[in-house]
Amino acid sequence: MRGRPSTAGQVRCGALIALLLVGLACRCEAPESRTLFVVHAGDMEGELLPREGEGGIARFSALVRALRDLDPERTLVVAAGDTFMPGPALGVRLEGLPAVALAHRDLAIDASALGNHEFDVGESFLDEILAASPFPFLSATVFFEGGPLGERQVRVGAGPTPWAEESSGMVLSRARRCMGRLEKTRDGHVCRGFAVGLVGATTDRLETVASVVPRARSLPDLDAVVRAIQQEVDRLDAEGIDIVVLLSHLQGAHRDLELVERGLRGVDVIVSGGGDDRLADPGHRLLTRDEPSPLCAGAAPTCYPLRRRAADGAPVLVVATDGQYRYVGRLGLEFDRRGRVRRVLPDSAPWPVDDRSLETLGAAPDARARALEEELKKTFEPAREVVAHTRRWLNGEREDARNRETNLGVLTADSLVHAARSRGLAADIGLRNGGSIRTSIGPRELGGMAAPIHRYDVDTSLRFDDAVVVVQTTHRVLKETLEAGLRGVGTGRGGFPHLDSNAVLVFDPSHPEQVRGADGSIARPGERVRELRYRRGDGSVVTVVSDGRLVEPDASIAVATLDYVARGGDGYFPRDAGEMEIAFVGEEPLRERAALIEYLRSEAWQEGLSYEDPPRKALAVVAEEGRQ
Repeated sequence: MRGRPSTAGQVRCGALIALLLVGLACRCEAPESRTLFVVHAGDMEGELLPREGEGGIARFSALVRALRDLDPERTLVVAAGDTFMPGPALGVRLEGLPAVALAHRDLAIDASALGNHEFDVGESFLDEILAASPFPFLSATVFFEGGPLGERQVRVGAGPTPWAEESSGMVLSRARRCMGRLEKTRDGHVCRGFAVGLVGATTDRLETVASVVPRARSLPDLDAVVRAIQQEVDRLDAEGIDIVVLLSHLQGAHRDLELVERGLRGVDVIVSGGGDDRLADPGHRLLTRDEPSPLCAGAAPTCYPLRRRAADGAPVLVVATDGQYRYVGRLGLEFDRRGRVRRVLPDSAPWPVDDRSLETLGAAPDARARALEEELKKTFEPAREVVAHTRRWLNGEREDARNRETNLGVLTADSLVHAARSRGLAADIGLRNGGSIRTSIGPRELGGMAAPIHRYDVDTSLRFDDAVVVVQTTHRVLKETLEAGLRGVGTGRGGFPHLDSNAVLVFDPSHPEQVRGADGSIARPGERVRELRYRRGDGSVVTVVSDGRLVEPDASIAVATLDYVARGGDGYFPRDAGEMEIAFVGEEPLRERAALIEYLRSEAWQEGLSYEDPPRKALAVVAEEGRQ
């Protein structure tokens, strides 16, 4: 078991000769204490350009290097996955490489978890990014069956753990990083300092939250994920590595806490990704208008880091930062001889990526990264075309769009209905998921003036640019689709449903949620949808659900939505719920960015005056007045 104390003269490694043969250094006597600084980020998502004086690859790169240089030999720099995703920058090539690959060149990180969005553009693109990245990606829970990614994956198994320093561009289940100097000798590598073990984990929901490449598969559930991680941790322990950091992309810190609850042991720090969880204490400086994550409510004694105890009684610390190059965390830890956390250093905190942080550290924006930003701005100049004006700030903030309807969510659902009907297709209702909305449109403070909406704003907000489709299905399937979107409601999952202006959903999170089996089928129908009504084009109102019950389960309905969710993304439109047909809108087909711009240029837009936030739908107002 991990953490057995050494005694004077004893050799901690039993099979010393065998270990020497594979070039592993065996530590016979641990020092009384070791200090480690973990500099970390996650969910950067290729948001390379700054917005409103914050973020951007130039500031981010400079801040990471400045925090590392405070104590370079004892600092581990890591990322928790989703270093890129679809968006305006993803299609830009400079110097013969994707722009995000050039950004990776400027990231002074030692390793990153493999996230879900790395898969969204296909295996050839991911392979190109890996080849250009000066660090490895880690995942013990994703497997590639052949192809270029299969060639990059190293299934370490029971063999010696590779050094991260020697594994750039590879996909590893685990790695080790020397805190000190890694020297190459005739018998292998020797770490002049101490080694830290790294394990990676990718979400078990990969098939429903990413456009997965055909030859990739993930583990089926969280129990399988725990077993896979534990196996890698135990192998590190067998090599004498007693400080372990898990780079986790399980879609939120709440799921990483669940790993500990399910018995994971031997991990000291979990760097969480996929949830944009802004873990911070009340005294920590955050960017304007930002607040700590809801996970911090009631957290004691701190929220950065969150603290738990593993099954063996050892402390486990969980850290996470908001994404899009807006924050970098620095966690300082002191470990005892057994490799257990003795204390958290008092200056541990998230750092906002802004000029004030750089000034505090005496750093300046990275020159090479700044040049990359300038090249991107030139490339995006045609996208500065003004497509419309708005008198409303259109709310696409992650914590809002994933937990409630927003005016931007309703607007984009309206644009799907408008696109279908303008092309002669029936569309009774518009529906989209909140996770596909990536940022807001327009300035928060409009001062009574109409602000321009640029094509770049639309491209940045609707980064996936999914095809628009109409799904012909039944009320029963629609209800189970909404129940799927309401699973885990309040935890920021990307499936939260947004309906068009003429549809009203009332739900109750205290009722049982939908449960899925291992094969994705509905093991137990959900009961959270309490009311669902929509207004037809002729003004009549259809009640789909009343007091939790379907009125006409087999009645037909046409849903204008996105191809991603129509194919089962975020658990929508479960195939075992009933019959359905999918038709693309337009011949090309039409995509959601073009659909939104088309709507913004129509007479229905009127500079967005009717789009309040939170939305106040006319059908809901009529219902409220009828109850008074």
